[in-house]
Amino acid sequence: MDERGANALPVGVVRVDGANRISEANDWFARWVGEAADEVIGRSIDEFLAHAPGDLLPAEAGPGPWLMLRADAPGRAAMVTRHAEGDETVLLVAEASARFRALSDLRRRYALADRTRTRLQLIMDSSVAFATATTEERLAQVLADTTARAYRAEESTVCIHEPDGSSVIAAGPDPLDGRFSAEALIRFVSAPRRVVKITDPDEADALLPGLGEAMRAAGIRAVIAAPLHHEETDFGAFLSWFHHERTFDEEAAPLAEALAGQAAQALEAIRLQDRLAHAAMHDEVTGLPNRRMLESQMEQTVATTGCAVLFIDLDGFKLVNDRLGHHEGDRMLHEAGRRLLRGMRTGDVVARYGGDEFVVVARDVADAPIAMEIAERVLDSLRVAPESSTIRQPLHASIGIALAPPGGAVLPEQLLRRADLAMYRAKAAGGDQIVLADPDRASTFGRGWTGGVPTTPARDRRHTPDG
Repeated sequence: MDERGANALPVGVVRVDGANRISEANDWFARWVGEAADEVIGRSIDEFLAHAPGDLLPAEAGPGPWLMLRADAPGRAAMVTRHAEGDETVLLVAEASARFRALSDLRRRYALADRTRTRLQLIMDSSVAFATATTEERLAQVLADTTARAYRAEESTVCIHEPDGSSVIAAGPDPLDGRFSAEALIRFVSAPRRVVKITDPDEADALLPGLGEAMRAAGIRAVIAAPLHHEETDFGAFLSWFHHERTFDEEAAPLAEALAGQAAQALEAIRLQDRLAHAAMHDEVTGLPNRRMLESQMEQTVATTGCAVLFIDLDGFKLVNDRLGHHEGDRMLHEAGRRLLRGMRTGDVVARYGGDEFVVVARDVADAPIAMEIAERVLDSLRVAPESSTIRQPLHASIGIALAPPGGAVLPEQLLRRADLAMYRAKAAGGDQIVLADPDRASTFGRGWTGGVPTTPARDRRHTPDG
């Protein structure tokens, strides 16, 4: 190498032997690597130059050009070409730091554009999936799967506030294995309604004491969490967990907000639909199933298990309504519903049929004595107010009973009609009566009452013909 000519060039000129060691180097190259010219001789070229990761230009093979970085200062870059001269190779090294920064920025922009397209597609796909979810459980599972895929997380957990105020893990695992309260995590995320990004357990401890310790014990390195809220309602939060080191770009939070917002809006729609469906099938005053739901449930019960139907009419309700008003009447109806439920078995149906009329469907009961025992329990339940009751006086009723044996051909409306007619006979007999309807014969079991005190003991109850 002509040393004087090489030193005059505005590029580096380096000769390396077959072992890749520098045999000659000009002053430009020495200055570029920050060494004296005589100090680079005999050292491997790899100590000074490294191929740029993800180079857009050809690398490794051929004469180049290659984009290479200064090994001890990755921000410095050079374009390197190779020329063979016998057993040695001459490298020409030209400053390319500005080019490298431009290429890196271009690469970042391409990557960001690609991620943006992917995330937009993810948001559109998730919007369809959220819209088609018909239950909270399905919606939570879609959100857990979507967020885990969006952030390449090992696990995603969806926590939801129940209507009663409690919180549950609706989808995904609890990677902290109970070491930290899900309720505390939801409050932490929901209170400021913000996306929380945690990149190491120490940061977690600084934000929420105890969380970092729980993360270390579970092998969790990072987490991103977002609140589920729509308008003024908080529904919970999702949390994506990482068992590897993870940083978050500037689009991580907007993506989390978009997914969480879509899920919360869909959750609000599901709950509204559930409320409408409940209102359509339940009585507004008592909260019991209404006539529509009762008749729907009776169709299957009558066709399969058989049942006893008790048609119940409150005694003296009209007087309460007329003297004290509809508000007090509604309180009485609500209390009657509570007492009826208290006296029934699990699986029996208690419904408000209309006005002051209630219906009880006792499944698997086709025997008259058992039906009578159930009706007696109903009267006892109405008579005795529970401790939590706001109405302390006893309630009385007239009850008609109709039986449907298993596999019988009777229709639900026929059964209700029989029980209704039997109830009117009980009412005509003075109230506080139980009448058992029968196609051929019916019996009236009654109690006489004076001032709320029974005057006829249970063992002396009257048996009178029905009709």
